[in-house]
Amino acid sequence: MGCIILLFPHAELDRQSFYTRYITPMSDSLRLIAIGWEHVNSSSYRWDGLKRQAEDGAVFQFTLSGQGVIRYRNREYFVPEHCGFLCTVPGDHVYYFDEHDGEWEFMFIAVQGEDAIRHWNSLIQLFGPVISFQDHPEPMQCISRLYAHIYNNRDFDKFAISAELYRFVMELQRMAEGHAIVQLDDTPEPIRRSIQLMQSQYALPLTLEELAACAGMSRYHFCRTFHMKTGLQPMQYLRKVRIEKASAQLSQTRKTIETIARDTGFDGSSYFIRVFKLLVGMTPNEYRQSCSSDSTHSLRIEK
Repeated sequence: MGCIILLFPHAELDRQSFYTRYITPMSDSLRLIAIGWEHVNSSSYRWDGLKRQAEDGAVFQFTLSGQGVIRYRNREYFVPEHCGFLCTVPGDHVYYFDEHDGEWEFMFIAVQGEDAIRHWNSLIQLFGPVISFQDHPEPMQCISRLYAHIYNNRDFDKFAISAELYRFVMELQRMAEGHAIVQLDDTPEPIRRSIQLMQSQYALPLTLEELAACAGMSRYHFCRTFHMKTGLQPMQYLRKVRIEKASAQLSQTRKTIETIARDTGFDGSSYFIRVFKLLVGMTPNEYRQSCSSDSTHSLRIEK
């Protein structure tokens, strides 16, 4: 198995946009209004946040190639490759394409719900309107997976889609709060690749051999170098990542323990419960009950 963190699930599909409408209300939670993959090369592409005829909502747009521009309040920001922007609607912003930049290929989501506005405002305050994902592919992985899921499955499950949106928000919160146990800028590239693989593909049954192969090292040298740089063995780090991901699902979704265990790479709920209690000091159900319903939780597990 190679190192695949830069391969997004949508990449093998066609460009398309999907729009959703809800028969029954979901007023509080994050709900998807639109998701799409587009390519523009004309200056006619322009959205003014004060002129859009839409209910209150929020937008995230990520540049795959080329470059766009967003004017947020009184300042203009370029949105080049590997960067994305956040904005709420209505809002004092305009995002657009300048033909002198050649082209702009991007993915976007539009969401609604009280949680959407609250999370987006919080994230804009933390990051500003434009975010670089150069060394943090995990949030974009969430959007890519969601696009692929909707593209391939026309049976709309609003709860599963909402859960993926919460996962996206939790990955942004993790970036904002510096929740990586390793400072990737100070880490050798081979170890960085293995860490990013674990952080983005934690749901897969990754083996030590696969992680060492991703780093391009022998198993012995990989374990020795990884421990020297992080203070943890590779499989300990992977277990830490999985429990942190599971904690976000416990606090922000109604998924069963069995489902969360499977989604975060554990063989079964019994083992997941044992590991969770060992690292967190309480069972998954106890942790879920300890999380208040009006706040966002992102658990950090230190070495």
